[in-house]
Amino acid sequence: MQSREFAETSREIARWSEPLVADRIFSVYEAWFRGRRQMWDALGRQHCRMWRSLLEGEPLMARDARDDLVRLARRANIEERSLEAIDETVMDELFRVILRRWQGRDEARVHGMALMIAASTLGEIRRAA
Repeated sequence: MQSREFAETSREIARWSEPLVADRIFSVYEAWFRGRRQMWDALGRQHCRMWRSLLEGEPLMARDARDDLVRLARRANIEERSLEAIDETVMDELFRVILRRWQGRDEARVHGMALMIAASTLGEIRRAA
């Protein structure tokens, strides 16, 4: 995949996936913090920022967003493993959508590769923390 094609595909994924990512993330935090909207809202917004940066191919912004997310999570007594579980559900859902939406077409490969790069970047950020 050429860098220009990757950048365009990454922006496209970030654009169409934003509501889906937010739905997945906020539903988990809302279930964990029923009645404490301020807590789940802050965590959810920060987690969405991290995913937007990942999907737009902005690793430094994603790293900073994840650092902020981890700090917020610690204040709320959430372990990093729980954050990783949320990330896994987001990634799984995005792969499912890509496979369904572009089934049998070359776009599935291109979008899948962009998503794999985002996942790889997230793994690198986690290891460096």
